[in-house]
Amino acid sequence: MKITSLRAAFLVAVTFVILIFSGNQASAQTYIRVSSPPPPVVVEHRWAAPYRGAVWIGGHHEWVNGRWVWVSGYYSYPPRRGGYWVPGRYHHGYYYPGHWAY
Repeated sequence: MKITSLRAAFLVAVTFVILIFSGNQASAQTYIRVSSPPPPVVVEHRWAAPYRGAVWIGGHHEWVNGRWVWVSGYYSYPPRRGGYWVPGRYHHGYYYPGHWAY
């Protein structure tokens, strides 16, 4: 009996630690220092949503391996109900990547 309760307590403790640290992983890096502003945005047209609840993420430039890369617009599901997309932005030498908010 005592071994079973110790195992249960250990599993609860491990689960608690995982939940605490997994919540902070997504927000670990909130901005990136970049050497130049992004190029002009490519004009794209949104098409009809392919499924109910789809959220449009507009085309944008992302900073990848020291250079700006164009990412075409696409539809996606929010990771959780009620989520909305906050587009990335460039401001005074820093790039703030797009992210889901609630």
